[in-house]
Amino acid sequence: MTQYPHDEFDDVPEHGPRQGAHRGLRPTVRVGTRELTAIVLAGVLTLGVGVFSFLNAPGDAAPAPGTTSPAP
Repeated sequence: MTQYPHDEFDDVPEHGPRQGAHRGLRPTVRVGTRELTAIVLAGVLTLGVGVFSFLNAPGDAAPAPGTTSPAP
């Protein structure tokens, strides 16, 4: 490997506050508990509305096959 001469950028404190020139600290949790609770609650409410609508749909929404309508 090529060895470069020592310069001013090699003298960096071991435990300094600097994290890097172009990158900051990366967050470990991107979605908090409030956001996760809201997502789960929205899904449960949507599913509940769908089940309620399915169970309370009128039974005669579509005509039964083989029935005829009265002639005018």
